[in-house]
Amino acid sequence: MLIYKGKYNSANVMIDEIDEETVKQIYSFLNHLTFAETYIAIMPDCHAGAGAVVGFTSTMNDYVIPNVVGVDIGCGVLAYKLGKLDIDFVKLDNFIKQHIPSGFSIRSAGERMFNRMKPSEMLNRTLQSDVINLAEKTGQETSKVFGSIGTLGGGNHFIEVDVTDDGDYWLVVHSGSRNFGLRVATYYQNKAKKLVKQEFEGASAYKGLEYLQISGDEASIGSDYLDAMQVAQSYASVNRETMATLILEYLFKDLRGKSFEAVSSTHNYIDFADDIIRKGAVSARRDERLIIPFNMRDGIAICRGKGNPDWNFSAPHGAGRILSRRKAKETLSLDEFTAQMDGIYTTTATQDTIDESPMAYKDIEMIIDAINETVDIEFMMKPVYNFKAGGE
Repeated sequence: MLIYKGKYNSANVMIDEIDEETVKQIYSFLNHLTFAETYIAIMPDCHAGAGAVVGFTSTMNDYVIPNVVGVDIGCGVLAYKLGKLDIDFVKLDNFIKQHIPSGFSIRSAGERMFNRMKPSEMLNRTLQSDVINLAEKTGQETSKVFGSIGTLGGGNHFIEVDVTDDGDYWLVVHSGSRNFGLRVATYYQNKAKKLVKQEFEGASAYKGLEYLQISGDEASIGSDYLDAMQVAQSYASVNRETMATLILEYLFKDLRGKSFEAVSSTHNYIDFADDIIRKGAVSARRDERLIIPFNMRDGIAICRGKGNPDWNFSAPHGAGRILSRRKAKETLSLDEFTAQMDGIYTTTATQDTIDESPMAYKDIEMIIDAINETVDIEFMMKPVYNFKAGGE
């Protein structure tokens, strides 16, 4: 474990070595007044992110910074146990490409899902109303917001089929709140910038980490952000569920009377069950099941939390990058990427996704060795099919 001490706080980093850029981002938090009087634990998969260190967890105080949760509010991973069945991966790949938009693509306004169901009908009535109100408040077209339900996005988002040592298949979907969450995060970060600038002349010192109050006389906008974030988190969950249900219907034809063992973990959010901020980290409360996907080649760990307060009741959300996206694209070869994916059916191991290749991520054994204080690994599973879109 590494310990870093700044002006207002200290941070425990749950691994023995991290890069300089990540250290720099950690200190930007520790030297920031609004991180005072919190307990900070950084997960072993930590790396520098866009504005905030990935792998960050913290207890809450009277402030919130939208950029810390980030733009993909509620991003997470959902897995369903399929059992033992015969899957034609060529046909599955074609189905996904035809029925689940990826990258920047969304659904057309007239498209129907689940036979005659509209995308908006995947939301319950209360959540649908909340999404409409929040979309209007943040200047978004509701048709595009609803058209983004059941869409994958790009970057590190993926659809995967993995297999256990016992031969059971699992369907795994990783995605978030799409452009809806991005626009919500940007709207409230801009509010924070304006308020901090009005508050004092030295606002430039907080660039990228402008904050909102969530208690006291100036808490109205901060409280609004917390409410909006919960809506975006629910939207992200529905998005994953929609994609998974589409694929389950394709594989099993009729879902009536069927139930599937499921594991779900969210990793960009504020958890109001324990008042923990998690940016690139998942909840690992005692006996809680969670999912940690490592990379496109090495697969996924299904774990059970130990409820360790030293870890903020948290665990890493993956292996963590060792190469930035730009560095990966500059230095990694497509031949090596495709060789690493041998034995896994994929049509998307291309130059567009080379920044997501296994070589861009930390060695999983390093992460596995580090997490035994916070989780028990129930079992590992290996990918046999992977779909991932480039871009975004």
